[in-house]
Order: sequence, then C-alpha cells, then structure tokens
Amino acid sequence: MIMAEVKPKYKTKLIDKINSISDKNILDEINRLLEIDGTIYETSIEQKNEIKLAQQCLKNNQGISSHKADDEIEEWLSK
Repeated sequence: MIMAEVKPKYKTKLIDKINSISDKNILDEINRLLEIDGTIYETSIEQKNEIKLAQQCLKNNQGISSHKADDEIEEWLSK
C-alpha cells in the first residue's frame, strides 16, 4: 500500500501538541496508540455472536450512555 505523503507542517503541529501535554494518562494512551502495529485480531464465533448481540441491543435502545458506563465502572472499582 502506498502511503499518502504527510505534510511536515502537520507532523510539527502534532509533535508540538504532544509536547504540551503534561497528563501522564494521556501520554500513556498516546503511546499505546502509537504502538499499535496494524495487527488484525481474529475473533472467535462466540465473540462474533456477542458483538452481534450487542449491536442488536444498541439498535433496540437497550444500551447505556458512556457516562452511565463510566459511573458504573467507578462504582465497581470503589468496592
């Protein structure tokens, strides 16, 4: 695959932005994203079925907001 040429100005802007970040959690997440090597993960039949079920639940408005999910996670972690 031929990669599109990235403008140096874009890279410089991105590097400047990263240099301005002092939050370790954000830097850890950026580092994690940069370490992704394009690996394609194979899912099992069970995982595919769970994904389809979750997608159907979302279509039926049976999901929860990310805010509600965050609240539930915080509650679980505090136990």
